[in-house]
Amino acid sequence: MSQRSLRRRATTWLVACCAAYLSLAYFAAPEFWTLRDRNFRNQQFEMVTHTPQGIPGDPINVGMVGTKKELVHAFAVAGWDTADAITLKTAIEIGESVLFNRPYP
Repeated sequence: MSQRSLRRRATTWLVACCAAYLSLAYFAAPEFWTLRDRNFRNQQFEMVTHTPQGIPGDPINVGMVGTKKELVHAFAVAGWDTADAITLKTAIEIGESVLFNRPYP
């Protein structure tokens, strides 16, 4: 087999692989997600994250149903505290707790 023939075969395979990748990535996969969404949109609570383009991503491990007030109350009864508001003061306190290896209040 000549050097030219080998180079031509390698170029042909490279072009074929690039074409296959592009057709799958930009045509087949988006069409699959569109068809999948049409079939699964009937679920009341879809337990996956979504990309900004609306494509489903990772599954969510825990789903909670209720108003914010009900959930905060349920966690408070269980002994949990609500999260502090994000302010400069709380950011500094969290940073100090990490740096000095002490618990955050």
